[in-house]
Parts: sequence; C-alpha cells; structure tokens
Amino acid sequence: MHVAAVLKRKGSRIISAAPDDTVAAVTRLLTEHRIGAVLVLSGDGQPVGILSERDIVRAVAREGAMALDRPAADLMTRELITATPTDTVADMMAVMTERRIRHVPILESGRVTGVISIGDVVKARIDDAELEVESLRGYVAGMG
Repeated sequence: MHVAAVLKRKGSRIISAAPDDTVAAVTRLLTEHRIGAVLVLSGDGQPVGILSERDIVRAVAREGAMALDRPAADLMTRELITATPTDTVADMMAVMTERRIRHVPILESGRVTGVISIGDVVKARIDDAELEVESLRGYVAGMG
C-alpha cells in the first residue's frame, strides 16, 4: 500500500501553525483536533518545521509554564523528514521507527498534501494483513 491510499482514507486536512504562533496556541490546536503534532508553515505555505507534544513537554520540563509563551519557531523541529504519495507504508514504518518520529509531512511537487502519523501507518498495515487473511481464507475455502 502507498501513502496516497492512506491519505485518501484519512483525508488530507492539514492542521498547521505559523512560526510566530505561541506554544500555548499550538497546544490548543493539538487538543481541539486530537492530534500529536502540527506542521509549522511559512506565510507562503512552505513547511519550516513540525511541533509535537513531545517538543512541548520537554520545553515545559526545562522552562516551566514560560515555555508556553514562546513562539512555535523556538521549539519546532526544523529538520523535517518528509515522504511522497508514492512511498510505501512499509517504508514509512521503517523510517518512523528508525528515526524515532511519529509524524511525517507528505510533499508532492514541493507542496504539503497531508501528514501521516505512526497510527495511520499501523492501521494501514493491519488493514493489509486482514485483507490478506480474508483472501487466503477464500482461496483455501475454494480449494475444498
């Protein structure tokens, strides 16, 4: 299965923040949309980073509540690991595991077309396995 199929299933809605949005504002977005990270986009829609719950928790642990007043740009991860719609779910699982990341922006022709999470990848792998089991059951049943 390819990333494009995952995006088709889950949708390509992108929840984002601006670099100068406060971390407190980002936490409200995360809570409202029940997500673990937001893309940080420049004014022209280009991804400049990603800010996750982990990033925020680490900052609060270091700085206390003052971290919530800082701009997203101060805490975001700037080195983005990205994928394309033609990448496979298996490849995404390997990258996410190896790099210890939970969210990957999907780019097509230099534009963000979606974000997939480790949960999306795991669900896709489970769906594939269930389909394979059903196909094998049908095959075996047809042989009898």
